[in-house]
Amino acid sequence: DGAGGADASSSSGNGDAWALALREEIEWLSAKDGVMRPNRTHFANPKGERFLFAKPGIVEADMHDESVAAVVPELRAFFEAAATKFADAFDPKTEDASVSERDGGGAKEDFTYTYALSRGHGARTVKVQRNDGTGGCFPTHYDNPGPPSKRALTCILYLNPHWRTGDGGELDLVPFCATPTRVAPRLGRLVAFLSDRVLHRVQPARATRHCLTVWVDGPDVNSPKECGLSLPPSAMGDVPGTARALRASASQRVISRWCYPDEYEASLRECMRDAEGGEQMVESHLAHVAKLRDNPPLRKLVDALREHRRDVEGKLTVVG
Repeated sequence: DGAGGADASSSSGNGDAWALALREEIEWLSAKDGVMRPNRTHFANPKGERFLFAKPGIVEADMHDESVAAVVPELRAFFEAAATKFADAFDPKTEDASVSERDGGGAKEDFTYTYALSRGHGARTVKVQRNDGTGGCFPTHYDNPGPPSKRALTCILYLNPHWRTGDGGELDLVPFCATPTRVAPRLGRLVAFLSDRVLHRVQPARATRHCLTVWVDGPDVNSPKECGLSLPPSAMGDVPGTARALRASASQRVISRWCYPDEYEASLRECMRDAEGGEQMVESHLAHVAKLRDNPPLRKLVDALREHRRDVEGKLTVVG
């Protein structure tokens, strides 16, 4: 698939039974005062000042918190298994886990994504999350925006047995300059993608939504090469090739806001609504976009990538 990710839905009664047990424990946690806390976003304004703002409608708990793990046996079992199981399942050294790039209609390109995964207690993070269905959502972002994060792989397990079209809360995966995919958060569905190379967002939820998110670290994440943008002189001469190369590289993060300015702004407004910090976050985004005017050669490339994106993006792919 074009997102550098994978989707697996449970067809097993036993799998669904465990998913429902996990959901039940999340509901139990959410009923206890002070256990599930608002999801918060770290934010730095153009002056370099740092803030922490809460997203409306979304609460979560970190399974590294022993006071949480100690009272939810099914979630704890999931957390312990996640120390190795996800890295084993998506290890790129195994044939079944290799991730090939596909473009538009599904044709394989001539490269694969390269990444490595770590294992062990400190190499994964698991968060349980509940969306109250009042429009809570996530703006366009990367799960690994840059150092010091070591996140390499994101895995989301959905726990929503009664989800139906119109409930919202879908995951939008936006591979760089390629066709986006919208994934419904159905019970037992697992979605996996590369944390530093797949732009994504969550649509507003109009029904209660539960999920577990696992982040698996990698030893080679955020190398100096991948944290900057170094393109060959031929970049403007082969815009489709440049787009494909950036799609497989974390370097895309450097110019992502310039290539998707409207998507970032609209999703920020939709996510934060009238909450504290919303306007500051939008203003910071617009200030970042405005900096493109100061770099005419880069602006020329970004304009070419935007045009290429309009040509190849195609109709949104929906996984219902």
